[in-house]
Amino acid sequence: MTGTEPARASYKRILLILATLVLLLGVGVLFYGKQDEVTLAIPVKFDHIPHDLLTVGNPPPVLEARLKGPSRVLRGLKDSQLSYKIDLSEVKPGPLFVKISSEMIKVPRRVSVLEIDPVSFTITIDKRMEKIVPVVADLNKDPASGYVISRVVATPSTVRLTGSMSLLQEISAVRTTPVDVGGLIETIKKKVALNLNHNPHVQAIGGGLVEVEIVVKQKIVEKWLRIAIQATGCNYKYVITPDCIEILLRGPLNTLKKLSQGNGVQVYVDLERLQPGTYVRRAVIKPPLNTTLVEAKPEVFTVKVVESD
Repeated sequence: MTGTEPARASYKRILLILATLVLLLGVGVLFYGKQDEVTLAIPVKFDHIPHDLLTVGNPPPVLEARLKGPSRVLRGLKDSQLSYKIDLSEVKPGPLFVKISSEMIKVPRRVSVLEIDPVSFTITIDKRMEKIVPVVADLNKDPASGYVISRVVATPSTVRLTGSMSLLQEISAVRTTPVDVGGLIETIKKKVALNLNHNPHVQAIGGGLVEVEIVVKQKIVEKWLRIAIQATGCNYKYVITPDCIEILLRGPLNTLKKLSQGNGVQVYVDLERLQPGTYVRRAVIKPPLNTTLVEAKPEVFTVKVVESD
């Protein structure tokens, strides 16, 4: 073996190493050298806000950041959870101006932030408070004809709210979501949610459900009826003057409607054992059990009993 053979072998190894480095450099340029741009949506998150404070108004904006870097790295960022965090540990109540800094966006090396929109925004910091207010049931539609809602009870009758002081100062009561009572003829109980108008800055402590009891009864009214006078217990001919009576009844609306359409009230003069002659008598009035007689006109009647021909 000559002295040139080891030198030739060493030279080949160097060439192989150089070729490998060139290949790796080419691959690196292929995958990482190509520069591209992409626009990503980056949500803003608030950290360390004191417990007795909260942010109110519009939610924080979503930033649009235009980034530049290797194509493969940018493609990976699309599935990442980038966010822009703002430390609120030292804030005070009132408006807060926030200026966006590109340095606060944590991106990989070789990626740069070219542009951010918006570059600033303003939020409002308010004090957090609690307040107890009554619950008011919000009823939708009407019960069946002839029925009325006599009582509405919410359990619990009050609710403790927590949220922004500026908002709670304007709230004197909380309504429920609408309760449909259309066509109702009997008492019902329903679990319903409180209607906080989907305001994220006001919440109910202990849950947002209440039980609402809706007590339904028949509508009570008064109505005048005109009824012909009849007689009982008489074997003679008779004449009753006047021949009609007007009575004022109090009772369920639907019952009085039916009475006005037919003869549902017993009204008569008792002529039993009367001989021919002229008499003054009161009428016997028997209204249905669920009604009450309020007034009758006239109160007495003249009855003339005559012998049959």
